[in-house]
Amino acid sequence: MQIEVALTPKLLRQPRRYAVAVVDVLRASTSLVAMHENGLLRAIVSENIHQARQLSRANFSLLCGEVKAVPPAGFDYGNSPAEFAALSFKGKSAVMMTTNGTRAIAAAAEAPFVAIAALTNRRAAARRLLDEAARRGIDIAVICAGADRGASFALEDTAAAGAVVEAAHDADPTLHLTDSAWAAFHLWRWYRGDAMRAFRQSRHGRGLLDRGFEPDLRYAARVDVSTAVPALSIEQGLRVLRARPPRTKTAPIA
Repeated sequence: MQIEVALTPKLLRQPRRYAVAVVDVLRASTSLVAMHENGLLRAIVSENIHQARQLSRANFSLLCGEVKAVPPAGFDYGNSPAEFAALSFKGKSAVMMTTNGTRAIAAAAEAPFVAIAALTNRRAAARRLLDEAARRGIDIAVICAGADRGASFALEDTAAAGAVVEAAHDADPTLHLTDSAWAAFHLWRWYRGDAMRAFRQSRHGRGLLDRGFEPDLRYAARVDVSTAVPALSIEQGLRVLRARPPRTKTAPIA
């Protein structure tokens, strides 16, 4: 079994060959982990504002997300993991729409298994990836959400992907790392676990700091504090993330 890292979503050209983890550490994947950790029943993934608003109304769901780092008009919440960590989402449903993260999830949706990974849940996510890949006889890929709607490399996502690679390799030393996985792994090791340093050096991290989102960066920099691993399923044609399987049977990802 091998693991590779797609530095942008488009670089993973055959998602059906992989058990996939999507990383958008600043901030969508960290937010989704925090929400599920605090009891969220499901997160419906949307790629644009119009669709998100329709899905929220049709599914009696909270409306969460951001455009240019802030929540659009009418949204219940933005994309703040620090804020979500202080709230209870027990039994609630939410629609999530973000600039990069939800687009990356949609790009990965053809994979047999898709999980959400962040630094906060990276060991739990790595173990889930190894289990799902072994069960299916496939390889593992970590997709970086990137910047500019997934078109550009993002330093912080690549470092976080390297942290997931490290955890997976720790759990299974026989795991083969591709060149991209080695690059992400060594980038993470170069920071010596200091995620805040990586965030402060990244373009997106600096932008969030300038907007006053330092609490989100500090929350996202925490490593291995959550066991929640949201996973993607298709339910009545919707892309849905759940940390726990629903009680009723859902269709597998195509």
